Amino acid sequence: MNCPFFKEQRVKFCSLSGLRKMILLDGADTEHEMCSGPGYSQCSVLKKSGGGGVWPTVVPSLVCPSLHESLVQYCTAAASRKFVPASEPRLVRCGRPGYQYCDLYRETVPVDRTQALDLLPGLRVPSHLGFAPNHMWMDQIGARQCQIGIDAFLAGLVVSVDQLSFITVGGACRPTIVLSVKGVDLRLAFPARFRITAANLYLRADPARLTADPYGAGWLFEGEPEEAGQLDRSLFRCPAAESWMKEETGRLEAWLRARDLTRDACLPFRSPDAGSFSCLEQLSKDDLLSLFDQFFYTDEKYRR
Repeated sequence: MNCPFFKEQRVKFCSLSGLRKMILLDGADTEHEMCSGPGYSQCSVLKKSGGGGVWPTVVPSLVCPSLHESLVQYCTAAASRKFVPASEPRLVRCGRPGYQYCDLYRETVPVDRTQALDLLPGLRVPSHLGFAPNHMWMDQIGARQCQIGIDAFLAGLVVSVDQLSFITVGGACRPTIVLSVKGVDLRLAFPARFRITAANLYLRADPARLTADPYGAGWLFEGEPEEAGQLDRSLFRCPAAESWMKEETGRLEAWLRARDLTRDACLPFRSPDAGSFSCLEQLSKDDLLSLFDQFFYTDEKYRR
């Protein structure tokens, strides 16, 4: 499945030019270039290379021998058309179901928010996702291809991340990251093995995307699960996911009350100033690690 904005087309270009300008074979610029006619021998670039006036007499031709063709890919949703050689992997996401998580695609095609339940302000449960008990989600975007990220519960509790590091970026493993929050490194791993095909490394430079848009621009990994059937049975899906998320909210409130932290001041998805405050600021390092172990554990086995 390809992105609807993903296009491929043949172009021609001059191999001698320092600035490689690609011209569409069926483009309007064709009639203004001399490369495809006998006048190419007067080209200044060709003369500087030492070919002007030599090739036409030795090997008569109507087309410049330095004119080449290539297959390129480009995105029609981009503000400016940038051609990428089809042999390069930079647009490989456009040709896979993962295009649904491309920023340009999501800006152009509005996300259907009717498929998500807003339990509380800032606490969303998209109905098409499966949720692991450590608050990571999985979206099956193809026959075997899946996307992985953190849910709004974790994003709303953390509020902001100082730094994000990828422990795994490829191969067969448990997708793992480290979040640096309030000076504490917190390890988070999806509790199942995947063959990782892509990681959202942009988050290293802009970790705010992780919590600002956890179900979109903040995605973490793309890959194929090793045991898809067993994994799917271990995930919470709607309507069970809604009940589970409510239970988790109640469990978090009880955990905070036990430490004399008031509910309304500490849960960003209940606070009028959602996103501007995190109860983590009031926790010691030991309490923060305890909280993370209670709700976002990284044990290999699910706790169901």
